[in-house]
Amino acid sequence: MARKDKPPPLRRRINPTVPRYVSPAERAETRARWMRLFYGSAAALLLIIIAMAIGYTDQMPAGVRAATERVDAVFGYPVLRLIAWLAS
Repeated sequence: MARKDKPPPLRRRINPTVPRYVSPAERAETRARWMRLFYGSAAALLLIIIAMAIGYTDQMPAGVRAATERVDAVFGYPVLRLIAWLAS
């Protein structure tokens, strides 16, 4: 008969009030990850707004303008309000 191996010993419970040590390198990586997420989101939002504003120009085909208006209507016409505010 084969002898069964013992299960690994149970780990001691970690006290939840003691904070986990975070090395300076790990802090820097986390901060860089958050900043990359923030800047990427800001750039994506800016590109979407610019594309929507270009979609409202009369140089675009009627189908593109209609699609732009439908997409803008879903969000309550924020791009159209921005264009009106910049034009005034």
